[in-house]
Amino acid sequence: MRLVLVLGTMLWLVGASMPASGADIARLERVRDVPAADLTREAVERLPQSAFEPLDDVHRLAGHGGRGWWRLQPATAKGDRLLLVYHPYSARVSVLASPRAQVVTQTVFDRPHDARYSRRALVFPIGSDAVYISVEGARYPLRIAIEDAGVHAVNDLNHTRVLATMIGILVGVSLLTSLFWLMLRERVYLLYAASMLMQVLYLLCAYGEAYALPGLRELGRFGAAGVWFVATLSTVLSVYFLLDFAELRERAPRLCRALTWIGAYLPMVLLVLLVSPWPADKGWFPMTGNLLLLGANALALVTLFVAWWRGGRHAGFVLIGWVPLVVVSTARAMQLSSGSAMTPWLEYGLPAVCAFSAVVLGLGLADRMLAFRRERDTFQHHAERDALTGVFNRAGTERRIDWAIARARKEATDLSVLFLDLDHFKQINDTHGHAAGDACLNALVRVIGEELQYGDLLGRYGGEEFLMILPDAGRRHARDTAERIRVAVGQRCAKLAGMPDPLTVSIGLAQCTHNDTTVSLVTRADEAMYAAKRAGRNRIAIGEPAPA
Repeated sequence: MRLVLVLGTMLWLVGASMPASGADIARLERVRDVPAADLTREAVERLPQSAFEPLDDVHRLAGHGGRGWWRLQPATAKGDRLLLVYHPYSARVSVLASPRAQVVTQTVFDRPHDARYSRRALVFPIGSDAVYISVEGARYPLRIAIEDAGVHAVNDLNHTRVLATMIGILVGVSLLTSLFWLMLRERVYLLYAASMLMQVLYLLCAYGEAYALPGLRELGRFGAAGVWFVATLSTVLSVYFLLDFAELRERAPRLCRALTWIGAYLPMVLLVLLVSPWPADKGWFPMTGNLLLLGANALALVTLFVAWWRGGRHAGFVLIGWVPLVVVSTARAMQLSSGSAMTPWLEYGLPAVCAFSAVVLGLGLADRMLAFRRERDTFQHHAERDALTGVFNRAGTERRIDWAIARARKEATDLSVLFLDLDHFKQINDTHGHAAGDACLNALVRVIGEELQYGDLLGRYGGEEFLMILPDAGRRHARDTAERIRVAVGQRCAKLAGMPDPLTVSIGLAQCTHNDTTVSLVTRADEAMYAAKRAGRNRIAIGEPAPA
């Protein structure tokens, strides 16, 4: 629910930056029979009045076969005004602002560009005279507007701020994930970082800003084909990321194979054909690529839902981030194709949902790392625990004695160790069976557990032998603890598993000195325990201090 609120807030905030559609156009007329020649003053002068057809929608340039001529009459002549052609994409737009002016031709890919404005629209200064417009190579109807230069500068600045914010989020997430990959060397982080960077590049191309940046402006040489290449490669990388991150191969193998073909293999074939000299005409690519993209998106959603339904937690993260991206990108493409006015949530919805998706998938990667950490901790827990009694095993016990000795030296505190051994344990096993022996061990652990204080640790050292670590405990405190355990074992384990004799324990005590190591400390406690055995069992013996 919180993620949905975040997405809604992002779309609401960026919507305030969308400029209103121009209302300063008095009339727009289309030339019925478009001349084959380029737009020139001479060609305009030869056009009879009967060649012009008035249009109802004065903000939409919809030609036949991607080309057409129009005559536009501004409504007023106040201030410095600009003719704006939004989202030109592959279109080549020529404008004759007045009979005395020169024809100005622009595309979004042009290197010379008025640096005062962004490239979301082609900008043409105009006056009060009728304006003639020629469009070639358009793949969908173009939206136009006339705005005051100052108003457009403010709107353009807001546009740039919004786009830069969303791009910054994507770049930041991608760079952070790249660092994870450098440290962890897991392919899923590299795929995620690469797919995010390709989304950044696609957004820059879609809004035209890539062709104004050093290095990236070389993409303008490839025209629309460069945008197709970036969009298709972004799809391929995203599909491979989904396969790894959402565990689709394991949870939905059949759908996964279909998704791999439609979302990866076939698009890679298209990329090869796009960059190869054959076929020379690449006009087939957008339709084919869009069909594959729609198919891949639909199949990805189905596959992710199936994987999530089958228990794939990470598939759920992808669905949260992927569904808004698919919805907004599809709606935006349909809006552009129709030439309808772009609503605020569609104009800036694409970079907003890309940033939202990046954050959600970043959270998913963090959740994935947390899951691995939990698994590691679980494995470590089992690796350090005794399966029968649940206390630390020998390796876990020795590791914690190491830490306890280091802490005692650093903080100059006491440390004592108790070595406990059940008396006559072999006889119990031989007479009453291993089940009775196991019951004795668990009974001893329960009794000792009741005497444990904060910071105390218990481990099974082997067989019927246990080590008890007592931080901050001097010899007297450790001796009192050992006595309480000895008495409690004799009282609470008097009748156990049908055995006639009560259970008893021999305990050796050793206090850590500044010369002790784990081995020497345990050895002294062990020797003290055997001294208690030799003295008659069911008693406590204190080990000799370590030699200086």
